[in-house]
Amino acid sequence: VPTSLAVKAMRDNGYKNAAYAVAELMDNSIQAGATLVQLLCADRKTIVNQRVRQSVDRVAVLDNGVGMDAETLRIALQFGNGSRLAEGDWDGMGRFGMGLPSASISQCKRVDVWSWQEGPGSALHSYIDLGEIEAGTLKNLPEPTASEVPAFWKEAAEDEELPESGTLVVWSKID
Repeated sequence: VPTSLAVKAMRDNGYKNAAYAVAELMDNSIQAGATLVQLLCADRKTIVNQRVRQSVDRVAVLDNGVGMDAETLRIALQFGNGSRLAEGDWDGMGRFGMGLPSASISQCKRVDVWSWQEGPGSALHSYIDLGEIEAGTLKNLPEPTASEVPAFWKEAAEDEELPESGTLVVWSKID
């Protein structure tokens, strides 16, 4: 299957509305035991016809759920993979392994995920970048690597102090 056609098909797979796509991420947070889920937005100012226009530049969902280890983060970003796929483990949401990647790429061309289990200093990061996939420079999802949560999102968090465990999903290159 040509990569560009596969990516286009995956982007058009049912999340026609940003609210439903964001709700998918929030459902994931609830499934991970989060008691606090924050929707964070960053805007961008551009000049169009000598007028300043503001638009949403990035959207993030931050939670205080259990967080993900490297293996769970790796499979969470894969299409058709997940931690609740085994028969008998179908309690609650998330049975098909499509939610996080499908909801995300239906709204943007890049999704970054940071997740941690033992304080935000232990955060792991991975991402999907459709531009890199289409250009052929990203053939496999990057293995999760230790990476600090960006200061911008730490400052945007309601308490400005990240929880002991949690996940941050950031959509950028929104279209």
